[in-house]
Amino acid sequence: MKRTAEITLGIIGAVCSGIMLLFGVLLLSLNGNADFQQGLEDVAAEDPTLNPGDTDMMAAMISSGGWAFTIAALIGLILGLIAVFNIKGNKKPKLAGILYIAGAVLTGLISFGFGFLPAILYLIAGIMSLVRKPKAYTDITG
Repeated sequence: MKRTAEITLGIIGAVCSGIMLLFGVLLLSLNGNADFQQGLEDVAAEDPTLNPGDTDMMAAMISSGGWAFTIAALIGLILGLIAVFNIKGNKKPKLAGILYIAGAVLTGLISFGFGFLPAILYLIAGIMSLVRKPKAYTDITG
């Protein structure tokens, strides 16, 4: 049985997780950047609703969001690629389905819902992997 749809969804999900990983690393790189911190302070100075002390809190939130994106993307990328290799050639479709669904849940939850695209793709691929049954062949030669 061909598993082209599951493989395609898994690869697209892995690419989306890779993009999410790059975004998380970008957020982490902004944490210690003096220019970024100065930009936050400038925005806080122009906005009368923000206190100057709020910039430290915003920088901490960006850093924690960067870690959440990075961890969620790494988990999704690793589980997705392992699932793709397991389903290729219809080797272990049940294991691949479980890995896809685990990657979907973990990616979606750890990233606070921002990783919904790879999570949805992995979830669809996981359900397809678990539900599809091979065609039964009957011997008609008697």
